[in-house]
Amino acid sequence: MNPEEVLSSKTLRFSLRYSIIMIVEAAADAGLLLLEKVYGDSASTYREMFFLKLAGRGVISGETLEGMVRLVGPRNLIVHRYWDVDDFRILSEARSSGLRVVERFVEEVGRFVEGL
Repeated sequence: MNPEEVLSSKTLRFSLRYSIIMIVEAAADAGLLLLEKVYGDSASTYREMFFLKLAGRGVISGETLEGMVRLVGPRNLIVHRYWDVDDFRILSEARSSGLRVVERFVEEVGRFVEGL
């Protein structure tokens, strides 16, 4: 579908928003569980968890770190400031690299866990 078709549908716009929320929160849950079980550590924000904790310990790459942090911003806008949500930006990010970065996150965390 082209962006206009997606953005003109309230159902698709809200599905996109909900998907971003679920993806970031699921990745954060996995990361927090890993930090707790492997390192006895925690994090107070999504950015801290992805940036300081997982990437700093080599669990995820710098490239994956940057992509996941880019997904945190739209998630926070959706959850906390819905009137500022730019659905076109969210759709563009999802199409350009959003899905690939999530796949990389899953692969990198999976490899790390397999090596334990």
